[in-house]
Amino acid sequence: MNNDSILINNYLQHEMNDEERTAFEKRLVTDTALQNELRIQQQIINAIVNAGMKNEFASAMRKRIIVKRMITWTIAAVAATVAIILLLNINQRNASGNDPANIDNVTNEQQIKNILAFINPPLPKINVPFSEYVFDAQQGETIYYNSGSIIHFPPSAFIDEANNIIKGMVKISYREFADPLDFFVSGIPMQYDSAGKKYNFESSGMCEINAFKDNKAVFVNPNAKPEINLSVTNKSALHNLYFLDTAKRSWEFIGKDVITEVKNISNDKTVAKNTVVSEYIGAPVKPMAPRKADDTHQAFSIEVDPNSFTELLAYDHLKFEAIDVSPNMRSDANEEWQDVKLDRTSTEGIYNVTFTNPKRKVAYKVRPVLEGENYDAALKVFKEKNIAYEQALKERLQSEKNISDTIAIRNKKLTDNINADKEWNEKMNALIVSRNKKMRALMQMKISTEEKIAIAEQQKIQDQLLLLNRNQWKTAVDIALSEEVIRTFTINNFGVWNCDHPQYPKDEVPVYANYTDSLNNKIFFPNTAVVYKGFNGITQFPSQMQIRIIPGKENMLWSIKDSSFYYFTYKDFADAGIKRDTKEFTFKMRKADKPVSSYEEIRELVGKL
Repeated sequence: MNNDSILINNYLQHEMNDEERTAFEKRLVTDTALQNELRIQQQIINAIVNAGMKNEFASAMRKRIIVKRMITWTIAAVAATVAIILLLNINQRNASGNDPANIDNVTNEQQIKNILAFINPPLPKINVPFSEYVFDAQQGETIYYNSGSIIHFPPSAFIDEANNIIKGMVKISYREFADPLDFFVSGIPMQYDSAGKKYNFESSGMCEINAFKDNKAVFVNPNAKPEINLSVTNKSALHNLYFLDTAKRSWEFIGKDVITEVKNISNDKTVAKNTVVSEYIGAPVKPMAPRKADDTHQAFSIEVDPNSFTELLAYDHLKFEAIDVSPNMRSDANEEWQDVKLDRTSTEGIYNVTFTNPKRKVAYKVRPVLEGENYDAALKVFKEKNIAYEQALKERLQSEKNISDTIAIRNKKLTDNINADKEWNEKMNALIVSRNKKMRALMQMKISTEEKIAIAEQQKIQDQLLLLNRNQWKTAVDIALSEEVIRTFTINNFGVWNCDHPQYPKDEVPVYANYTDSLNNKIFFPNTAVVYKGFNGITQFPSQMQIRIIPGKENMLWSIKDSSFYYFTYKDFADAGIKRDTKEFTFKMRKADKPVSSYEEIRELVGKL
């Protein structure tokens, strides 16, 4: 045995600092030998605890005796010892008169296999139930699940191991996991490892789908992939799509799903609403040709704001010549005016000039003119500016054409996208209308109260709806369905699919947990689950390992032992006074009144907590 045993123990006991843990987990990604040693050491710890060496083991873990023994012994010797202990334990229980059936009549090899399981339900006989569907593989089918989800199988969606198209009838098993209790009883791991960090999954929807032909698993045809439309309430775009790879014992990041808010589905989108338009700004200003002053018309000078009349800026010593001669013009020229205002008219080169004072206001139509040398100089400037203007105008027209072409292309893309959206909405509407019709028909059927409760639970409709009359029930169902979100994705494998947001548990703190019953007798659980209120996920911790909690938040603990459900409520946690610097704590667990024997029983129990 090498020094990896000490490293592994420090890792399992959370006795590494952040730098040591990061380095260890980085090595763990590529070092298969280290992965195997870690798994074996964890299995040995679990096996010893499950075999009955509980008090001794708990003490040994505190004194690091187990580490010394693992270094002294070989892994094989310890594994053999564990196997003997397990076998003796089984024989002792049989010799004491216990029926082998009470321990499920499993061999030591089977127990070790259960420890090795990646998906490990706390009670294998209590799990989220599957729904089964049978149809012709070549024809395809659309399945409407009780939660409102829609699973579409195109024709010829299945192949065998030799890539041959499956013909004939296939059986689909399908189930969904909606909340922490579903995650707990399923035993599906809800942690995601990335870059040496462990993230807690917060799920917005998880499902498991499998397909069989003559009781033999079949596979997805990559050319005709099934499509899952998962009915959920979480529309967060932060959630990604993951597939549970049981061979690699990890979640595989797939990508993004398509999110559709059912209440926002609409077919009245128009191209005009989304059409891209462009305003042409910054066009070149056409220079004004200078005009020579006419001696028969009166001309005068006024100050012009340089920023107001760009076409006039090029000319010095500019005068304005009156177009309409007035008998009063000479006297007006001698009057003192407080304000002079120049405005363009609709005729190019013609302006209105307005003079005002407290007593009078007069206006004349005028045109800009130049005299003598000023005119000759201005004409030269005009010719130069006009050449530049013609070139700028040519470039501008070409630019506008390019922009126009680009806008046309973008508008076409928008139109195509809108048409695709419209097609998508029509498709989703058709599916939802069909689904809702089936749901309403189901509500009209004469079914048992138990079946109605199951439907209400899967639809997330409270049990109080059972007290409503038929019309009220129908209305309530329609409201519940109208608030849903559909997350759509195609699948390339059968198995567990999850729409999740991995979150790094920065507020969590590790605590060594001990457990007692109401009489203060010590209890040793195979594993313990921690639930955070308002967080749709769960974390599970092996026996005798540190658990992680969030002080100051609402935490709940669950565990199962000998078919009995134990729990530590949110209120219990609030009263416990656990702080961030708490290193060890003894949880006095509550026990359900009777052993749980079905999924419905444990759900009813948790619903009352």
